[in-house]
Amino acid sequence: MMCEYYLDKNGRTVLWRRFNKDDWALERYGKKWTKALPDNERITVNREVYVHWYDCITDFVH
Repeated sequence: MMCEYYLDKNGRTVLWRRFNKDDWALERYGKKWTKALPDNERITVNREVYVHWYDCITDFVH
């Protein structure tokens, strides 16, 4: 898993985005994330592909 965190000026997390490594929980879900979510954003880190799964907006956002 790989996450991006977006902080406000006070250092509080206001948004975080989860990306799954392409083969994360392959046994559970039965397919790679690039196949399950072919239109989702992808990020490559150290030659490993991660696929965007979901975003979370925290309670600090007003």
